[in-house]
Amino acid sequence: MKCFFCKGQMVDSHTTDVTDLESSVIIIRSVPCQKCSQCGEVSFSLDVAERLEQIVDTLRESVTEIAVIRYSSTAA
Repeated sequence: MKCFFCKGQMVDSHTTDVTDLESSVIIIRSVPCQKCSQCGEVSFSLDVAERLEQIVDTLRESVTEIAVIRYSSTAA
């Protein structure tokens, strides 16, 4: 797969996703992704993107100010 921005090669990797809500920040570490080996652009599969949304929705009301969690298929 080629990078949408620079046409570099996309490789399997992991990244950290940060979601800044109005009253809190949710940091999800070790998220599986495709990352461009040239420019660093990150792309998520549909399954991972949906899982990230589920995790954020679950934590949205329970987080006081900041949450740092590790991504996994069983998280949240």
